[in-house]
Amino acid sequence: MARKKRRTKKSMKEHKTEEFGKEINQTSLIDTVSESLVANIIAGLPIASICAWRCVGKLFLKLISENWFTKLYAEISPYITVVIHNNFGVHLVEFAKGYCQLYKSVIQIKKAKIAGSCNGLLFILIPCESVEYQSPFTCFSRSHLYLCNPILGQFARLPEHNQKNYSWDGKRTEVYGLGFNTRTDNYMILRISTPVNPPHPIYKKRSEADVLIIGTNTWKRVGYLPYPSNQGSLGDTVKGAFHWLFYNEMKNFTSLYAFNIEDERNYQIPFPPNIGNGKVNMSVGILNNCLCLFDNSHPTHFDIWSMKEYGVGESWGIKCILTASIPAGICKSTLQPVAALKDDGIIIKSGSGNFYNYDQKNMKFTRFEIDNVELKAESNYLAVHWSNFCAVDLMSIGCVLVTEVSEC
Repeated sequence: MARKKRRTKKSMKEHKTEEFGKEINQTSLIDTVSESLVANIIAGLPIASICAWRCVGKLFLKLISENWFTKLYAEISPYITVVIHNNFGVHLVEFAKGYCQLYKSVIQIKKAKIAGSCNGLLFILIPCESVEYQSPFTCFSRSHLYLCNPILGQFARLPEHNQKNYSWDGKRTEVYGLGFNTRTDNYMILRISTPVNPPHPIYKKRSEADVLIIGTNTWKRVGYLPYPSNQGSLGDTVKGAFHWLFYNEMKNFTSLYAFNIEDERNYQIPFPPNIGNGKVNMSVGILNNCLCLFDNSHPTHFDIWSMKEYGVGESWGIKCILTASIPAGICKSTLQPVAALKDDGIIIKSGSGNFYNYDQKNMKFTRFEIDNVELKAESNYLAVHWSNFCAVDLMSIGCVLVTEVSEC
């Protein structure tokens, strides 16, 4: 009996030595090879490989969780991660020149809706009542709100907005945006709510804007926006601000508006020259960290306007995609630029559910091959978001994690 006990103690000692040896090996690796060199190697890998690295040990997980690593990845990685939301769920797809890989399904609840994205984090809504889609608006009364880190597979439940704080308690259209305040190092959610068919015109002239600082439990009213957003999501931020288009039916005038996160003010952005003042067939986006307008108003070409110097109207530059260069079978009116590749290509989604790499130099479309039936049905696409790599632990920004995302 005593001999058996000694063997048990010996095995425990050997186990501890083995674990200690693993820890020493990890530490020695970081010490031997400089941290910056290791970071540069990891940042050049696909997301699936990076996620495998985080299983190696806490030191590597700590490395890829640093904010500076996220910035490094954005600078040197040849890969672009796109989050696709359709009726089958939410998916991560990774793109590069001549490369496309469906990485993982983030969430499989069909009612889930991506309402915003920032630095690789996703803001997700799950409506609790019947959802009425009035493109480009989404009308609903109450939803479960979640913040998600798709890389780490983390979810955090967020506090719902108090419906009693509205000046009008009828049906409303709601748009959201997820942003990051560089002044306070806080993530925040902007919510813009506009009445639908109110009894008095005064309610229609202004939208109520509220902000939730991630890590707190309180929504704060930040004012009344003079013009409501006319799109389903505020998208990503440029220069610390959300941007959207608004068409004023009374004045037959289209304007480009912005809301700055840090000082909580809204302002107007000058339009590119020679664009009509009436209703235009345009959308707002981001390419190469520049504010962009995608103009589909012309039958012979698709225009991409980029603001090279933020806020300066004279800095708008234009790139034209000729209709003749678009492959047969693709409807020009359904083209949606998603993100810019490092080789000067542009990832463009078509209405058929396919993704293309547009070579700006040779004016040529090349289709990415995605072997997944769920990503190919035109009617299933609800939103496509560009996303950065982010391994930030949601608990580190004040969130309480949940083990599952439940439907209402």
